[in-house]
Amino acid sequence: MAIGAIKKQKTPETYIASLIWLSLVAALIGNIQPIFLGVLAETFSLDGKQLGFIGGAELGGSCLASLSAPYWFPRFRLRRVAFVALIVGVAGNLITSSVTEYSQLLMIRFTIGFLGSGVLYAMTLGLIGQLGNPDRVIAIAIIFQVLSLAVGMAAVPILMDRWQLSGVTAVLALLFCTGFFLLHLLPERLGIQSVREAAPGDLKFLPGALLASLIVFSVGLGGVWAFMERIGNSAGFSMVDIGNALAVSGLVGGLGALVAAVLGTRLGRLLPVVFALLLQVVTCFILATRSDWYSYLLAIALFNFCWNLTLPYLMGAIAAADPSGRFMVLIPAAQTGGYALGPMLVGLIMVGEGYQTAAWISMGVFFGCLIMVVPLLRKIPPTVVVQVDGV
Repeated sequence: MAIGAIKKQKTPETYIASLIWLSLVAALIGNIQPIFLGVLAETFSLDGKQLGFIGGAELGGSCLASLSAPYWFPRFRLRRVAFVALIVGVAGNLITSSVTEYSQLLMIRFTIGFLGSGVLYAMTLGLIGQLGNPDRVIAIAIIFQVLSLAVGMAAVPILMDRWQLSGVTAVLALLFCTGFFLLHLLPERLGIQSVREAAPGDLKFLPGALLASLIVFSVGLGGVWAFMERIGNSAGFSMVDIGNALAVSGLVGGLGALVAAVLGTRLGRLLPVVFALLLQVVTCFILATRSDWYSYLLAIALFNFCWNLTLPYLMGAIAAADPSGRFMVLIPAAQTGGYALGPMLVGLIMVGEGYQTAAWISMGVFFGCLIMVVPLLRKIPPTVVVQVDGV
């Protein structure tokens, strides 16, 4: 199946559905990272610094997979790439429950992030980007990822209670196994190249600067998201209660993406981004200073809402400022790199079990992102017209 043929004809619904499902499977571990790290903490008696490095290692592996994608995505046989990624996802998750050393756990989670979920996610995003109308497919994929996050946050504590870590990792491995039934729907090779005009000279710095702001934003997200379960645990909440709260917050986060989709650029990009980043600062302050249940629930719900409200506008700004398309392919690496740096930064600074440190650090990062992004968004061209393969 050639990608060029897909674009010239009506794209089969089964092919679109397969990409949406594979992207969901690949992104699931990152989406449920707080509760999954909580499971690892309980199983292996890990401290905050160790958790930070495990979370960062897995996301760092995904970042490396994205950075290497411009090399292997147009050259390798994609069905074989997906097959290897699925094998790593299945085997790695099953092995996770049988290791006994922290160093082994760190290496296995890095391998899953790099050669498993990271490669699979980069590949599916690349294929979605080659469709004639990728925006709608991406929107549907986000909706399903939000739903999977809600289900995962609620289900993991139940699996942990009944079958311990082995039950959680067995379900993750089973989800990766479903991908084998979809391999025949994937193309063997990439078949097209996008053609876009270069940006004006005075705007050539803008895509890179906006990409840097996306990295900073992702550092803030990863720094507090990875420890969200531990913050609730230190406040005295049970894992089941925390899982339910995170599930609810995932659904609220979907509303943020919905608001961005409905609102579009009617108010521009600056106003929604400023509003969401300021609210993120307030959210982190609540997490750092309050320990009652309703404050925790409100904070993580607002956190996810602002996350999903800000991200589409930052990505859209990069697309508008990048007619060449060179920086767009680096967006997954920018996100996962930031998500990886966040937990590591917190892990290095955190003392003992003071998990509220994560909220203080992310609050400062979000404020820095706000200062950084405001002048950049003011320079975005109002409209960019792109022609890709005559579509």
